[in-house]
Amino acid sequence: MKKKLLFLVLSGLTFQLSATISQIRWGSSNTPLTGLTITWSNTGTQDSIDWGYTTAYEKPSAAGIKRAGYSTASYFKFVFPGTVTANTTLYYKLFDSNTKTWIPQKTFVTAKAENAVKFSFSALGDCRDDMAMLTKVSNLVVSKKPDLVLFSGDLTLSGNNANQYDAFFTAASNFLANSVVYHAQGNHDAGSTPWFTNMFDLPVTSGSNLYSAVKYGNAIFINLNSENPSGQTAWLQTTLAAAAADPSIMWKVISFHKPFFNIGLHAGDMNAYRSTWWKAFDDYGVDLILNGHDHNYQRSKPVNLKVSTTTPVAKYGSGVGEGRCQIICGGAGAGLYAVGSGADSWTVNTKNSINNFVNCVVDNCTMVITAYTSTGSVLETFTLDKTTSSLCTATGIVSKDLSEKFNPISVYPNPTSTIFTLNYSSELIGEGIIKIYDFNGKEVASEKIIKSKTEFEYKHDMSQFAKGVYTVSLMIGGQRDNALLIKE
Repeated sequence: MKKKLLFLVLSGLTFQLSATISQIRWGSSNTPLTGLTITWSNTGTQDSIDWGYTTAYEKPSAAGIKRAGYSTASYFKFVFPGTVTANTTLYYKLFDSNTKTWIPQKTFVTAKAENAVKFSFSALGDCRDDMAMLTKVSNLVVSKKPDLVLFSGDLTLSGNNANQYDAFFTAASNFLANSVVYHAQGNHDAGSTPWFTNMFDLPVTSGSNLYSAVKYGNAIFINLNSENPSGQTAWLQTTLAAAAADPSIMWKVISFHKPFFNIGLHAGDMNAYRSTWWKAFDDYGVDLILNGHDHNYQRSKPVNLKVSTTTPVAKYGSGVGEGRCQIICGGAGAGLYAVGSGADSWTVNTKNSINNFVNCVVDNCTMVITAYTSTGSVLETFTLDKTTSSLCTATGIVSKDLSEKFNPISVYPNPTSTIFTLNYSSELIGEGIIKIYDFNGKEVASEKIIKSKTEFEYKHDMSQFAKGVYTVSLMIGGQRDNALLIKE
């Protein structure tokens, strides 16, 4: 009897000690550098983090912010203050309050500077059925070292199944622990929207993290929720209008789950929104749309429905009469779908029923897009080229790095309902002026400032402003730098 009791006690201890920190993942309430968060799962009660840019963990220790998880383990989150140092190694370790021990030191490489115009991002989606394939594809994504990743949805087959999410986090552990990922909700994720929205730290718009806009580099990244398209149309139009009026934004990239043009199993799922969402894409010259939902690879020809609803236009681009590039990259593990023919055949440039992901390298006015298979071989590569566009010529960056023209500027919290803080870094010293413009380009606020050192901070109260998208502009001498701000 004593031996049996001892076995039960030891078994209990073994179980308790085995339930340690897991599911480490990175997110952000804003850019990959501003609003950066780390989240992990554990059955402990008071986990914490030590971190810094050296192995001495020189930054203050902090307690993890605890919230409920989808099963017995809780989530712990830490929000890195301000804007983390760009393009450097961040060292950290986590205290497991369950076992009363620190996990071994881990590292994370931060994204390039927020004003960089030489950066990269990857896209993938639909991993729900084959976790081994997810590991294979997502590890290849990590090897490309993207500054951010867009995941277009369908993490599991059943969005309310804890075992399936456990399998997802295990299979994607290396990917999630080394990438800032912006997740779009898929139709299978919608099996439990509360689980999905609670699982990842994402930018919030009007109280929801299911859609958002983030300005990074010389691009704006818009994440939409195709499970509720009609509820986002007005916000989408306002956001794209502001981006089109912002001279620092060269590229407009949109990610969501269900594609508009498709010759696979789910053809036609977004037809009802061609007069709203796609019209906004055409109106404001969206460059790249990244989707999943169909488990294959498809790239569209240049599509502009304002010009023709039956034939593609001559070239990709944001100019009048130029067309959108839509890519379906839903090949991260879900069972592959055949690609054939159908009503949208006129839009299709490339098609392949194969596991895949996409990596995009931005270099000023060009974006080189490469699709890879699960073996790492190149499926196709092509370039979106804006070197002759009026925007590229006007900003003077055809042949030189834009870092010579733009300085790091960020605003937070973003979105905001009251006071926002602007952080600005440049060698420029002296008198300057800060102006705020609404999405129509109308000046709504102006204030003179004195900048006496490299780092500059400014606060402004937006309480009396209408909800919408604003451009915050800081000018010193002939230099002008901008940031996008959303007022909730």
